[in-house]
Amino acid sequence: MDKKLVFFGGTFDPPHAGHVEAADACIRELSPDKIIVMPDFIPPHKKTFFAASPERRLEMCKIAFSGKKGVSVSDEEIKSGEKSYSYITIKKLAERYKDYKIYFLMGTDMLVSFGEWKNPEEILRFSEPLLVVRGGEGQTAEETIAEFKKKFSSPVTALGFCGKDISSTEYKFRLMLGLDTDGFLTEETDAYIKREEIYKADEKFVYVRENLKQTRVEHTLGVMLLAIKYAKRLGVDTEKAMTAALLHDCAKYSRPEDFGTAFDGVPEPVAHQYLGAYVAENILGVKDEEILNAIRYHTSGRPCMTLLEKIIYTADVLERGRNFDGVEYLRKTTDEDFETGFLTVLSWCFAHVSKSKKQVYGLTEKAVEYYKIKEKI
Repeated sequence: MDKKLVFFGGTFDPPHAGHVEAADACIRELSPDKIIVMPDFIPPHKKTFFAASPERRLEMCKIAFSGKKGVSVSDEEIKSGEKSYSYITIKKLAERYKDYKIYFLMGTDMLVSFGEWKNPEEILRFSEPLLVVRGGEGQTAEETIAEFKKKFSSPVTALGFCGKDISSTEYKFRLMLGLDTDGFLTEETDAYIKREEIYKADEKFVYVRENLKQTRVEHTLGVMLLAIKYAKRLGVDTEKAMTAALLHDCAKYSRPEDFGTAFDGVPEPVAHQYLGAYVAENILGVKDEEILNAIRYHTSGRPCMTLLEKIIYTADVLERGRNFDGVEYLRKTTDEDFETGFLTVLSWCFAHVSKSKKQVYGLTEKAVEYYKIKEKI
């Protein structure tokens, strides 16, 4: 069995530069006879924001991987019209290419979650994982493979290539927020998306990009990405986390009187959280009280916060654009244990405002007191 086939499946919504570079790395390091890129019809495990149609994703893959030696784009899973399970596809490929060794190209997150897939042992009967590590994932190939081998006896091949720290989700958010997308996709794929308006911004994205400074929009993006990461980890609705994060600062530069409202006794740096909730509900039509409260208390905090409120509060302080002294410690603490991280962030914010001799908002004082009591119980 001298021939090699690499199966590269995924949602590809859209296929980004990291996907294309991973295929190039396969060609360079493994010299496969075939690479089959196969967009799925419906991913069984993945939440996709602002999903493009299967037909659009297929066309984008054809554009992105055009001209790559030995690379073909297959519509097999899309034509099935069903949820795409890898064990079925891999078995079919093994039956079709009997004299090939099949490698299943996977990112770190895929290999880590492999045990949660449907019939993972069946996949390993017919293929060998081929790991590609992406920058920013916080785990080396060796560490990922060691964890995998605690559960499975299958060999794993790792590419020496380390991919860019980019994602399809970030590309879509950047596009809809009016931010620069250079380097995220091949030029041809990017041009196709923009020409066909595949990912159109809804009114919430439009409001944010038209009413915030670019630096604040970049901050908003950072909060969105981190909030979604925390929400996935904690089992919180990622759509709610995305919406609350998108709108948390939507009224940052507005004045209460512009909307015929007032927040008496609220310090100026805090007022935008209340006004943001007002704008979200009365102008942008958000009616979910959990989302509105996450916006309403993202600066002050409050006693007895919901998990979504804690996520937005914490992501606002720790998003990737923040660079204050101690931020890396806070990020590490939160990554290790979210609740401990949230409490540490709350205490840090309280201490920071206290030291600056600015007015500490009464609700923040109540939150600190409440969580200190909760911690002792």
